[in-house]
Amino acid sequence: MQITTLQTIANLVHYSRSTVSRVLNDQWNEHGISEATAELVIAKAKELNYIKNEGASSLRAKKTFTIGVIVRDITNPFYTQLVKFVENALYTKGYTVIICNTGYDLEKENGHINVLLRRRVDGIILSPNQKSIDNISLIKDRNVPLAFFDCKIDEIEADYILVDNEAGTSEAVNHLISKGHKKIAYIGGDPFESNNRLRYEGYKKSLSKAALPIREHYVKHSNYTFKHGYEASKELIRLNDAPTAFFAANNRIVLGAYKGIIDCGLHIPEDVSIIGFDDFETAIMLPIRLTVVCQPIEEIALCTVDLLLSRINNTNTQSFVTKILKTELILRQSIKGLA
Repeated sequence: MQITTLQTIANLVHYSRSTVSRVLNDQWNEHGISEATAELVIAKAKELNYIKNEGASSLRAKKTFTIGVIVRDITNPFYTQLVKFVENALYTKGYTVIICNTGYDLEKENGHINVLLRRRVDGIILSPNQKSIDNISLIKDRNVPLAFFDCKIDEIEADYILVDNEAGTSEAVNHLISKGHKKIAYIGGDPFESNNRLRYEGYKKSLSKAALPIREHYVKHSNYTFKHGYEASKELIRLNDAPTAFFAANNRIVLGAYKGIIDCGLHIPEDVSIIGFDDFETAIMLPIRLTVVCQPIEEIALCTVDLLLSRINNTNTQSFVTKILKTELILRQSIKGLA
């Protein structure tokens, strides 16, 4: 089958190749080409199923119009939703997205970064591991525009779009305290990961402000998994001075803790109150709908895209930007007030 080119269309409509090119690149009006001519060229291009040569356009523009998006766990609803909003926003700007999932694996992250660099992506959006410094250096050494979301690495100067993890957690714990809870457990993720550190800091500050002790045996750090939430909640329930409320540091942990409480024969919120960080569909599908700290996922996505494109298009002359967005406490059914 013969490939339809700009010259093919030009020969058939009896206009120059440059005129056809300007019409199909939506530049006809600014070059004084009439609407009738533009309609004729567009109609002929559709008739011949003309496909624009993006490779040639990219070479001329020195851009591939491709963005790499690297996340830590694509199966986590937080990342799934965020990638959806990122892809939608970039699509409207004419960009294609390559989505990569690291599974919290540094070696896999390194492999994805190398592939994206070989494909000459115009920029990279990354949710990094806490120990990603060497991998990030690969991107910086190539001067590829880069924007981080979700996690901050103190040693790396870059553009970050984050949420106020400390304030969000503090608001949640303050709410538990206002409901009469004094024995509040913290089930967290990796103790070295920035988000978990900040959430734990918010937890401690709220207890201290209320003159409540920080009981070390109420704190369970490990990883952001259902299994950790499940096992930690059962351990806490077996304590002689078992807590009356749990704060879970992400959506996976809170689901595990919810299941652990039920499997121990207890009821939410009659026996144990629970609150989680992250909102997600399952939170309102459970028999007892979960109270949560909600991250503004769409806003995170749009801010990250805008910031990255401003670097790609050289429209942002600021030094590195860190934008911190507010969370929202969403009250549902999983917290009981104590007398």
